[in-house]
Amino acid sequence: MCSKLVKIMASSLLLAVMAVVNIPLLASADGGVVVPYDLWATLKEGQQIAVITIQNEDIAKIDLFISILDKTKESHEVIFFVPLGTETSNFYAVEQDLITFGRESTMDLDDILRSSADRRHWAMQTLFAGALMNNGVMLVPLWAPMLLSGCAAAEPKPEATFETESSQISIYGIDDNTDLEALINTTGLHSSVQNTLSRLRGQQIAVVKLQTHPQNSGGTTLGQKPNELGIHLSWNTSIVPTQSGATYSYPLGTGASWSKPIELTRVYIVAPTGMDFDVSYPSLGSEQSGYDFIEGSNITKYYQIPAYAVDEARGSFGRVWRVTYTQSNPTDDIVIVVKPQTALGRLGASLEESAILLAFAFALIIGLAMWILSWHFLLPRLLGKDSKQQVRLRWYFSLIYPAINGMLIIFPGSLLYLFFLIGLTIPSLFLLFLILGGVSIGAFTLIHGRHLGVSRGEALRAFVLMSLASSGAYLLLAFAFAKLTSII
Repeated sequence: MCSKLVKIMASSLLLAVMAVVNIPLLASADGGVVVPYDLWATLKEGQQIAVITIQNEDIAKIDLFISILDKTKESHEVIFFVPLGTETSNFYAVEQDLITFGRESTMDLDDILRSSADRRHWAMQTLFAGALMNNGVMLVPLWAPMLLSGCAAAEPKPEATFETESSQISIYGIDDNTDLEALINTTGLHSSVQNTLSRLRGQQIAVVKLQTHPQNSGGTTLGQKPNELGIHLSWNTSIVPTQSGATYSYPLGTGASWSKPIELTRVYIVAPTGMDFDVSYPSLGSEQSGYDFIEGSNITKYYQIPAYAVDEARGSFGRVWRVTYTQSNPTDDIVIVVKPQTALGRLGASLEESAILLAFAFALIIGLAMWILSWHFLLPRLLGKDSKQQVRLRWYFSLIYPAINGMLIIFPGSLLYLFFLIGLTIPSLFLLFLILGGVSIGAFTLIHGRHLGVSRGEALRAFVLMSLASSGAYLLLAFAFAKLTSII
């Protein structure tokens, strides 16, 4: 279910800073950060957050937030470059804190992803409730755990220059005539990046001179992460046609050049209605995708160890995809192949937005249908046919049991569900099995068991077998329906 984004390269004596966009050539696009050797241990990349918004099959808009954490009590100048890709435009840079960037760039996307996860969660709950409607309580031990998931001598001139309060960004184009040695000397980059720059001919780069902000060890509430200061870079870049299609590479592999694991990396890909994409990405650490109904995103509990999570949502807004890495040094890139949205993709988006309503209709109609059919055709065969049984087993008599289960789902089912949510999983499932199973068997014994021309034991055996067959067939259909509608 899982498929597999500016590389910055540093020598062993240099600190690399996260870069952003690169054309989809898989050549290294690493940049070097120039700092004194003894400063290496005091700097680390705090967070890298990239939002890649696909405008069309030719253009992508990139928003990148980078924070560099300086553990010293002084400010230091670091110099690094960011590959911008080809035919870049609308570049700007602004100093920003993590909270402001999140509010402007990622908060709405996170809300979309959470809402989609909630819809799928409730849709799955509804499908399993449909199993209870056809006496699926008999299968609780089986299905319940599923609820728990050039000018050589000339000094290179920048094409444009931007300044923020503590940084200066210069845009340079690299072509066949660019004197890379002169470019390195002019910008202050380290000579070790020359080979990397040679592989970026045809692209533009942004050379950033940044004054770090010393980390403030105080001023935060216990358990609260500090509001990191960083720089927000934004620009448009071309998506390059390749044999695989319109392709864009985000060089996540820059993380390999850091001496310490990067605390948190998040990459968002956003496609509007009418556009879609395929994406390949590295799997680093343990997979913690998905959401806990109460606690939120599962990966929030794994910020101190290497882990990753992939979440996505589709709907009338288009498609939002996000990968999150914690405590990782990625060596591979994220590759995006942009394509038009197909009719099947539009159908999937529509189905996902209506997941709860569709699941309710499926549970009600198919759940009852499987129960009625099993009662009418299977139960007589399990009992042995005779006219007396046929009178007692008219199809409408089967509706007694869904009605009983429906009432029990409201109470005590709602109370047992509360127990389930607060962590009393085993007791709540045991009581569910005991109460619903006991009531339905007791009702069958009183209403039908004595009038079928067989012993009560034989009648109960047939009733239990019919319940297992009915709910088992329903769950197979529900699983296929959930896959078809992207609920799972």
